[in-house]
Amino acid sequence: MKRNTPLLTLLTGAALGVVLLIVNMVSYPNPAKSPTSYSAPVTSAPAASTAASSPAPAVATSAVASPTPAVTVTVPVAVNFAGKAQKGNAAVAVAIHGDKAIAYICNGPTVAAWFQGTVSNGKVDLAGKGNSHASLTFDTAGTMSGSVTVHDTQFPVSTLPMVHSPAGLYIFTGMAGGKMIKAGWIEMSNGTQIGSILINPDASAPTVIAAPLLNVASATATYDGTVLHATQISGISGSGF
Repeated sequence: MKRNTPLLTLLTGAALGVVLLIVNMVSYPNPAKSPTSYSAPVTSAPAASTAASSPAPAVATSAVASPTPAVTVTVPVAVNFAGKAQKGNAAVAVAIHGDKAIAYICNGPTVAAWFQGTVSNGKVDLAGKGNSHASLTFDTAGTMSGSVTVHDTQFPVSTLPMVHSPAGLYIFTGMAGGKMIKAGWIEMSNGTQIGSILINPDASAPTVIAAPLLNVASATATYDGTVLHATQISGISGSGF
């Protein structure tokens, strides 16, 4: 009996080891986790408020430009203009009285034309003989600009200034030297004067000649032995309208 004691002890120890292994496996089925390991529970942070996290929607704004108000230029109802055109050594005069206007262009020996019409919203559109016309606009600087067309020739006009008597436009219509004539003179503020005479002014193609010097103080000139008594066409006084 004593001879089998070590074998029994060995078998008993082995059996005890197997039992302990089984108990351990039943208690801890996942060998990767030891009884001393610990995993903290994962807690999700509360979702941020949608209103707080989302950016405020962009508001589309359309810049609407305010319409530029139309500029209405009013021509003085009693005014005279006189000055040089930009071509042909010609001078232009305009007299405005109320809503009516009279204009004249001349250069002495070759150009002479009269125009009549009305004034509207700062513009003067006047008709002359033989499809001649004058189109001028009054500006806020107190001058007129535009063009005058005579026999298909255009005479640009820039910054035609206001003038005061004795500067301005003068006219004579009547018989002189046995002929019907229509004379016109333009006296400018600096004393420069340009005048022309239409011989047989009602003809389809009247003859144009240079007018003699007009004495603006007496409003007289002498042509072919005849004293011409001129009248000033004035928008200020209404003379000649």
